[in-house]
Amino acid sequence: MLALLRERPFRRLWLSYSASAAATGMMPTALTLAVLDGPHGLSALGLVLGARTLGFVAGSLPGGVIADRYPRTRVLAISSAVRGGATAAVGLAAGLPVLAVCIAIAFAGAGEGTFRSAYQALVADHIGKDRLQEANAATTLSLRIWLVGGPTAAVALYAEFGRGVSLTAAAALWFGSALLAAAVPVKGSAAARPDAGTGMLTEFRQGLDEARRHRWFLAGLAALIAWLALGEAAKYVMLPVVSQERFGSTALIGLALGAYSAGAIAGAMLMSRWRPRRVGIPAMIMLGSYGLVPLSLAYASHSWVIIAACAIGGIGIEVFNIPWFTAIQREVPGHLQARISSLDFLVSYGMSPVGFALIPPMVDAAGAQSVLTTAGLLVMGSALAALLVPGMTAFSDPRNKKAEQPLVAAAG
Repeated sequence: MLALLRERPFRRLWLSYSASAAATGMMPTALTLAVLDGPHGLSALGLVLGARTLGFVAGSLPGGVIADRYPRTRVLAISSAVRGGATAAVGLAAGLPVLAVCIAIAFAGAGEGTFRSAYQALVADHIGKDRLQEANAATTLSLRIWLVGGPTAAVALYAEFGRGVSLTAAAALWFGSALLAAAVPVKGSAAARPDAGTGMLTEFRQGLDEARRHRWFLAGLAALIAWLALGEAAKYVMLPVVSQERFGSTALIGLALGAYSAGAIAGAMLMSRWRPRRVGIPAMIMLGSYGLVPLSLAYASHSWVIIAACAIGGIGIEVFNIPWFTAIQREVPGHLQARISSLDFLVSYGMSPVGFALIPPMVDAAGAQSVLTTAGLLVMGSALAALLVPGMTAFSDPRNKKAEQPLVAAAG
């Protein structure tokens, strides 16, 4: 990772991402504090947070097409600038109507959806296939650090300077991210453009067709849906309940979430060096290990069991994530990568709210232990069942390799 960061193009790209990750880590906490401190209070919070999610979903799919159609450095810079401008408007203009705040935050969410897919494709444009895993590990490490540090910084700025400063600081970070992105040279497929007669809807369908060519990608998405809608949602919904009702305090919440973050950082460090021969096997086993989290919430009588399960889950998600991102960059043609990444991020972001909505009524209907047990077993089962899909053990569809062989022979 250190050798990669000594290369100027990747260093600028990584610093742009890191500034964006810092702002993204600050945003939910800063936004919550600013809204609660405003004239509309708690009644507006759900609307504003929902607008951010809606903006992300609305921006992800067209964002992937845009990042494949136009120079990606420009797309990256503009998406960060849009987020910075929208966030600065909310931070600097006190007393905005709720509708105006929602619109601004929706634009910020749309910028985030576009940024992620453009960044993943840009990494592949600038880094050789043999070093993509180190680059993705460096990216993940930055994200995980700022997901912990961002909320802390937002609270500290709010306590010291008031409601608008933490949002304004996040906006400044996004403007810095935009400037750094603009300094990254255009390279490879990032400079390519489609034929003038090709419509964006056609390009979107091309992305869906490409996704269907990779059975391992579709199987992995199915396992991710179970992980997000059941495992991840169960953790965030039930951890506070278990902490208070079973252990009599809220201390377990911070310890468990801290263990998860520490585990994710350890997983990123591990995957910066480890190259399993059949990478899909440890990736899917460790993704399934997240099922231990809801199972521990269902049955553990000692808090350390839940903390340990969250740490294992944190390691597991990065043992999966880093090879997963690397496989998309390796297996998908460069001019389609942003569209495939946008599908991945849309599922990753879009399924969590579904789980948050479904888990509470399911607990009311069937009981917490039954729901948590089912969630844990389904997370494990879906991840292990995905290994039965051809190509899943290597994150590479054998059909595509066979199709390439006659082309190579003809070229020879």
